[in-house]
Amino acid sequence: MRFLRRFLARLANFATRRQNDQRLREEMEEHLAQQTAENLRAGMLPAEARRQAVLKFGAVEAVREDYHAEQGLPFIEGMLQDLRYATRQLAKSPGFAAVAILTIALGIGATTAIFSIVNAVLLRSLPYPEPDRLVKIFFNNPGTESYAVRFSVPELDDLRNRAGVFELVSATARGSVDLTGGSRPQRLEFVVASPNYFSMLGATPQIGRLFGPQDFTPGYSPSVVISDALWHRNFAADPKVLGRSVHLDNDPYTIVGVLPPEFRHPGRASAQDVEVWLTSGFRATTDPPSTRSARSLPQAYGRLKPGVTLAQAQDRLTAMANELRHEYAADYPPEGNWTIEIQPLQEAMVGKIRPTLLVLQGAVILIVFIVSLNIANLLLARASCRQQEMAVRRALGASRGRIVRQMLTESLLLSFMGGAAGIALAVGALRFMMRFIPSTIPRGSEVTVDWAVLSFALLISLLTGLLFGLAPAIHSSKSDLSTAIREGARGSGYSTRSNRLRDALVVSELAIAVVLMVGAGLLLRTLRDLLKENPGFNPTQVVAACVSLPSPNDPKLDPYLTIARQSTFYRELRRRMNAIPGVELAGFVSDLPTTGQPFNFALGIEDRPSKSGEELRAEPIIISPDYFKVMQAPLVRGRYFAEDDQDGKLPVAIVDESTARRYWPDRDPLGRRLRIGQDPTSSWRTIVGIVKDISHDGLDVDGVPHVYISIYQKFDAVQGVVFRDFAIVLRTSLPASILEPQIRHQVQSIDPGLPVYNVTSMSELLDRSLAARRFSAQLVGGFAGLALLLASIGIYGLLAYMVGQRSHEIGLRMALGAGRADILKLILQKGIILAGSGVIAGVILSASTASMMASLLYGVRPRDPAVFLIVPLLLLAVAVLASYIPAWRATKVDPMAALRDA
Repeated sequence: MRFLRRFLARLANFATRRQNDQRLREEMEEHLAQQTAENLRAGMLPAEARRQAVLKFGAVEAVREDYHAEQGLPFIEGMLQDLRYATRQLAKSPGFAAVAILTIALGIGATTAIFSIVNAVLLRSLPYPEPDRLVKIFFNNPGTESYAVRFSVPELDDLRNRAGVFELVSATARGSVDLTGGSRPQRLEFVVASPNYFSMLGATPQIGRLFGPQDFTPGYSPSVVISDALWHRNFAADPKVLGRSVHLDNDPYTIVGVLPPEFRHPGRASAQDVEVWLTSGFRATTDPPSTRSARSLPQAYGRLKPGVTLAQAQDRLTAMANELRHEYAADYPPEGNWTIEIQPLQEAMVGKIRPTLLVLQGAVILIVFIVSLNIANLLLARASCRQQEMAVRRALGASRGRIVRQMLTESLLLSFMGGAAGIALAVGALRFMMRFIPSTIPRGSEVTVDWAVLSFALLISLLTGLLFGLAPAIHSSKSDLSTAIREGARGSGYSTRSNRLRDALVVSELAIAVVLMVGAGLLLRTLRDLLKENPGFNPTQVVAACVSLPSPNDPKLDPYLTIARQSTFYRELRRRMNAIPGVELAGFVSDLPTTGQPFNFALGIEDRPSKSGEELRAEPIIISPDYFKVMQAPLVRGRYFAEDDQDGKLPVAIVDESTARRYWPDRDPLGRRLRIGQDPTSSWRTIVGIVKDISHDGLDVDGVPHVYISIYQKFDAVQGVVFRDFAIVLRTSLPASILEPQIRHQVQSIDPGLPVYNVTSMSELLDRSLAARRFSAQLVGGFAGLALLLASIGIYGLLAYMVGQRSHEIGLRMALGAGRADILKLILQKGIILAGSGVIAGVILSASTASMMASLLYGVRPRDPAVFLIVPLLLLAVAVLASYIPAWRATKVDPMAALRDA
């Protein structure tokens, strides 16, 4: 308490220091006047009386300083004094201040913008109550390298009733659904989940209610919850929307609630944000049977019980999986080693994007280091020019600590001014970047400059100021007084010690630039190789449009219930598409290349026993007979599908080369039979053709087996799973924008309730599939270009400063007979030595850290020789160019003028 009272008293004195100082002055003047009067009475002359009074009283300024030290806050007063002095010093050098602030703003602005994305995606807690208890549940067969496989209703019941670690568990499935009844049909993203889905996530409605126990039914409940966006777009935010009926895939549903605008489904939507939520018990007669082997549920989420840690839950689930494998040995083949794993929901949502964001954040941190080194070099040069000033201050009694504090105050003032400008720059840059941020980045809509980002920018500004200000401050405080005054008197700030320090800063700057440029080179080469990658078809002059046939729960409402009805629709639609002027040929496909992840099914091969630890799987793609011709996909052997490959005739299939190589490495697959799915009653299909691999899963995914099925033949891989989504592909010279209204008209002239969406060219589709890689490569490339610019400025600035400070030496050399070529060689040699040292250090550092980028590369080695050769040569060339300008200026020094100035 005594200390607190003392501190508060000092604080009060500090707040009223001007009034206190005035009172102190008046009191001291009163004492001096009294003593002067006594001296006058003693017979002294007035001047001598005043002088003796002052001598008796003591140093007035010392008394004032002692008083302030005892009664005030001297450290804060000193800091304010340093701040005022630093402001005056920067105002005297506006050019230097502007360059330094702009350079710092570039570094901090880039760092803050990228951190805004990292913060929203990786660091910020999920917008659910107690998000640390939320997990995503995975079912894996590690023995056969099958991960995130589907699970069955009994296995869902095990999680709820047997595991004992979950408070709530919800199964979910996502997809798209036709919304009809409005001015025109729409295709919406939907999620069907267990009735406790919203309770598990802790969601609350904006209006109405969410799902609960009253909505439990074996199949789909007639209730639906909609998003805030859909409420505003389709229902004008009408609060009377509750109780209204909507038709989804022809089934009637009643709107019971609207979610708040900030709510998002924790999974990744396939095309856009989820706008419709349905609920189901997953036990209807139309669903797959509730047996352990009928694994049709794709995803599950859970909320752990209070007090249960992730490790405890995982141990219990691993033990339960072992129990189930023993109890139901027939449903869990031993070679699969079936198990259950959980992952924190935030990590599961981030997925593969984490390495990309961490590389981007690492790149901008390196930019901050380069900026700091650049500013440190500027401040070091400035400090060298102020040696006489600092020497005089030390001669007058200033301590080294006081000098360091003054210099650090100037550095921190620069960094905070640059930080403020950087935040403004980051806000603008972020708005620009959000136009290009890939849709695959989760929680992209939550990216913003919030208080956490502002705090980060403040911290970076502080650390940057300390980083680039410490070396010049220490350097200034250690200079020898007599030497500094002597050098300052003749205008030289160049010394061997400061020279070595500036050289080290430039070499470090160049080394970091090499690391950034190598990383950018690897990413850009990966992007270039992917752009040149053969997708297995010719994407030019192909337009695609997505259509979805409804799949209602009530068979009576399904106009496409049978394969015969579907075939009639497809044949009529193909006829109409081929009749559009400018269309050469039309086809259909269930999954467009590079757009998603087709279903992965178990594969049975006739006359082939399964090997231990081997699981045969493939992705089925349903196509029309003309699909390969439209896409100009080469046929390796056999034949394409024919129009008479229809239901009721021999079931046929076409495989790609990856499937043929994997499952028939030493024999011809033509004529052999396979079966898709685990249902032993499903049809055997005879292989009639082999085609080149098509990049259905992405240009950077190789070797995935695909089996093609005719769209006119029934596909019965899994009971209850239907395939109604398909894409129209047209070989045409017309652009997608012209064809879109014609495609929509022809589709809806057959069925007015069918939406047509995502009309685009295949070239644009391929380009869009590389959006995430392009985003990271372009950003890192931009940062590498900025690093190259800053490094070249650094070496130019160092040599230009050296030429200016050594002008009298250069003049003396020239006066003694050195030619202009000799002077040019002298300066260029210095620049090349610095650049070479930085490049060598950077290449060593890049080679030792290149493996960290391996997960972001495709077809490029982390230590690619071409990149490791081109980058050093480019940097050396730029460094030589940056060195030439000051070297050329050095040759223009007038020997007589330099000697006279010296």
